[in-house]
Amino acid sequence: MNLKELAHLFWASQGITSKEGLRAAPSAGALYPIETYVSIFRVKGIPMGIYHFNVHDFLLERLAEGNFSESFTTASLGQGVVGRAAVLFIWTAVILRSMAKYRNRAIRYIFLDAGHICQNLLLAATALNLGACPVGAFFDDEINKLLKIDGEQETAIYLVTVGKI
Repeated sequence: MNLKELAHLFWASQGITSKEGLRAAPSAGALYPIETYVSIFRVKGIPMGIYHFNVHDFLLERLAEGNFSESFTTASLGQGVVGRAAVLFIWTAVILRSMAKYRNRAIRYIFLDAGHICQNLLLAATALNLGACPVGAFFDDEINKLLKIDGEQETAIYLVTVGKI
């Protein structure tokens, strides 16, 4: 994969599309509780590592350098598609962003938001002739540990592998 393809995927899934700060994928109450992380395995021009996508500045913030393909594959119940991808998208939920407004219904909205983001990513990947595979089977605590998040205030909820077909 190349940087331009990756940028298209970020924009389609979480890009800001209006002056008011609305994004490409809808969010209940425009609260945007979903954070995007990626583990880069094979993207030209970007060193391997774990990154956080800063939506407002449209840039990647490196959290850890290195090849984490084996760690993410193991945390994903040994699913080989994870290690063979060019990039692994990891979506987390910051629970209180939605709970402050929606209380118990927040969990429902958080998962709907993640689904909208994933759908946009899958459509963009298809348009770019890239393969993508959503992954829901993973050990939450292991993914959270790799991202260095607490699993309570913020927790991993969904993964998607992307790469050349």
